[in-house]
Amino acid sequence: MTQEKGHGDRKLETLSYLPIPVASLRADTVTNFDLYLPSHDGRTPVLYRDGVFPITTALLDRLRVGKVETLLVKSTDEENYRHYLESNLGSLVADENMPLEERSALLYDSARNLVRDVLRDPRAGNVLRRSEEVVSHMVRFLFADKQAFYHLIQVTSYDYYTYTHSVNVFVFNIALAARLGVREEDLHDFGQGALLHDIGKSKIDPNVLNNPGKLSPDQWRIIKMHPIFGDQLLLEQGCKSEIVIDIVRHHHEKLCGGGYPDNLSGDDISAWVRISTISDIFDALTTRRPYKAALDSYHSLRLMQEEMSEELDPDFFLAFVEMMGNIERPRHPGRK
Repeated sequence: MTQEKGHGDRKLETLSYLPIPVASLRADTVTNFDLYLPSHDGRTPVLYRDGVFPITTALLDRLRVGKVETLLVKSTDEENYRHYLESNLGSLVADENMPLEERSALLYDSARNLVRDVLRDPRAGNVLRRSEEVVSHMVRFLFADKQAFYHLIQVTSYDYYTYTHSVNVFVFNIALAARLGVREEDLHDFGQGALLHDIGKSKIDPNVLNNPGKLSPDQWRIIKMHPIFGDQLLLEQGCKSEIVIDIVRHHHEKLCGGGYPDNLSGDDISAWVRISTISDIFDALTTRRPYKAALDSYHSLRLMQEEMSEELDPDFFLAFVEMMGNIERPRHPGRK
């Protein structure tokens, strides 16, 4: 926290600042938020660039020469910064001068923040357009470099939140589909379905959704409605993709039957849903919740094999095990 003195007789205002990487700024763009230089003596950060002026190549060069890697924005401008990132994702993904790990973190955060916005109010803004664009950039990123999946895994959240879970499932889904030979151009609807698969939870009472203990029968019936709510929300938004709707509605179906909401089984469950189910379960097991510790990848996959083999497509599950064989989810608190 730092203090910034107001003008005239205004009282001192307590402001907080958010650090942002200089690498996330794009030349020839207008941020619409002010940029500040950090102060190393405990004083108020110094205004560096007014948000109404464009970011120039010369400005970015001066920061690089000065080895300034981080600037600050006011915490009240955090949403503006997030939307700035989202609108410039294409340029960020294509920037080969930026390390893969930095691009991975920015992409993950943009997708996470998009899903958080959707869950807060799925009818605000253009959910379908925004999610299509984010998915397009992330699919391109995952296909452009073989190491991209590894770097995205390193920034996936270790703590369970619906919005981080949705992005984690998206990452696993795209990586598994690519391993199964699905072409990049065929993955956009699939990725959008994965990213929005839990959108129906936006209509569930948070007290029920975040209940740390065992759910009552009535609470469980409410939770089981979220695929139907998601289906309805997307149709209201004008979604025309059968793949997106299929994943949102059926990601809790089981190959052996007994899933919800439609009790599908066998060939009635699409390949898209079968992949999504594996990713959904794996991420739920490997992330930490208030009422349970996270399992590591090995024990999660073993549990899925021993206790859920009849529910999961065996060929897809084997491919998932092989994919995760040399990759471990990070064992430290993740990004929230």
